Amino acid sequence: MRQFNVQSAGADFVPRLPWSIDPSASLAALLGPEPRDLLLQDTATDELTIVPQVSLEELIEKLGRSVYGRLGNQLLAALPVSPPAWQPTVANYLLLDLTQVSHATVLATMGALVGLVVVQQSGGPATPARLAGIASQAQCWLQEIGVTAHQLLLPAGVTILRKLLTQLLTQNRQYDAYAPAGCDTHAGQLVQEAVALAHGQLETLQLPDSWRLLRVAVEERQLKNS
Repeated sequence: MRQFNVQSAGADFVPRLPWSIDPSASLAALLGPEPRDLLLQDTATDELTIVPQVSLEELIEKLGRSVYGRLGNQLLAALPVSPPAWQPTVANYLLLDLTQVSHATVLATMGALVGLVVVQQSGGPATPARLAGIASQAQCWLQEIGVTAHQLLLPAGVTILRKLLTQLLTQNRQYDAYAPAGCDTHAGQLVQEAVALAHGQLETLQLPDSWRLLRVAVEERQLKNS
């Protein structure tokens, strides 16, 4: 079981709050004016972890001049419906944040983006299995056709992505949760983590870099709701 706390940024494990399995007090402290690190304690293993927080300003600046931001633009251009029919959610922004922080591969990033958008567009519950299944299918399809990261960023990449989106949006929904065997399915992990961050489901987080984005996740939700 995890317990949560915070410390002043850069300190040597100096808890500022009472330890708690409820992360709400620590989340509130992370949003204060003073830079804070998250502290995690695993009571089962006695493992203690210091997790510095990333700033939203820093991420936005990096995304604006990185391949991850360009991938998001390519996907928007490839949507087989008119743009007013779909608007990015907090989870979409957090997914790009997570891929940027974790230096995910281009194909894993695009697979995760496609999986999230397909679930949002096709309706139905955004269950972890469904998110992971569609994202993994997308990543595996891109790998199997041999598309390169560079090709995805070219105008031809929009055509490739539109074909993939159309295929996944029109497939029988009973296949959505199918995760292909024998290929890298990191996309499935990324999309599950982004949705968990967007909904504050901290107990389900698995990737270490997700914990670096707690302050960003709250700020993204506040921006979206303002």
